[in-house]
Order: sequence, then C-alpha cells, then structure tokens
Amino acid sequence: MSETFEVELKLRASDLVLAEATLLKMGAESLNSEVQSDVYFNHPCRSFEETDEAVRIRSRIIESDHVAASAHPLVELTYKGPKVDSKTKTRVEYSVGVDDPVKMTEILLSIGFREVATVVKRRRFLRIDETTISMDDVKGVGSFIEFEVIATGKDEMVRAREELLSLVRELGFSPEDSVRESYLELYLSGK
Repeated sequence: MSETFEVELKLRASDLVLAEATLLKMGAESLNSEVQSDVYFNHPCRSFEETDEAVRIRSRIIESDHVAASAHPLVELTYKGPKVDSKTKTRVEYSVGVDDPVKMTEILLSIGFREVATVVKRRRFLRIDETTISMDDVKGVGSFIEFEVIATGKDEMVRAREELLSLVRELGFSPEDSVRESYLELYLSGK
C-alpha cells in the first residue's frame, strides 16, 4: 500500500480578502467555504506533542454550495504522521468518513485516548491546478493561507513539494515565511 502524503505550506495572512482577490486575479478558481471544528486527541501511551503526530475528528458545516464543493465527508477521523522535512508541513495522512462523531469520540475515549482541544476555523477554498488553497480564519489563532497537494508515494511527494514551493514563489509569497506549527500547536501555545 502506498503512503498518502499531505504536502502543505502555511503562511500568516494580514488580509484574507485582499489575498483571495489577488489569487483570483492570478487564475485561482473559487470553490466552497465551510466552518470546520477539529477535536484533537492524544494517545494513551505516547505524547503526540513529542512525536509530532495528530489524531482528530473534523466536523464540517458547509456555508456555500458550489459546483466544485469538497469531496470530503461532513465528519472524518484523521491520523497525521510526523513532518518529513524542514521547509513544509509534509506528512503522512490517513482519513476515513465517520457517520457518528459522538460514537467515534466514545470509542477513542474508551480505548484510552484523551481529548486535548477543539480548534474552530472558517475556511474558504480556492484551487490552482492540483493545488488547493485554503483561506483560514482560525478562532483564537489568526488568519492564514494554506497551499496543499495530496501525493501518493514518496516520489510523487517529492515532486509535489517542489511544485508547491515553486507555485508559492510564483504567486509572490515567500516559502521562507512558512509556519510549520499546526493550528493545534498554535492554539495551545496561545499564538
């Protein structure tokens, strides 16, 4: 089975409206918008803070209907592995749709996981080619732009990472300004 990688670069944004307008002028396609509520859990036998892993249940409330709406389920369980490089937030990611978030939470708590925090964000999606761009307003954390490509296998991951860095530069952003901390890490640190 090939590993699935989330190849991601995140930047702080001072003005999401201006950034979105700029991206649309540069050819980005507008997609849907939604509110995401992410409940994070920690493992009973190891610290995800130390291992740089994450387990979460994400619930989505769709705010706009659009032809190119998200193919993701309204509720999903996700595992994210440790970051694999020092420039981006590239990591292994596995997700599965969940019918009942309350029961899924009960299962995780019953086998020893503990709830850590809930991070809520309003997210507006754009796309350029295979890159999904998220305009994020994260409650208690701030505003960010995320550039993401999903890659299967290590060779595709390396290619996708280089293409993503190139696109970010082409759009006038600096990959050197990237934020490698997750929204959970930023939320917990109070940034």
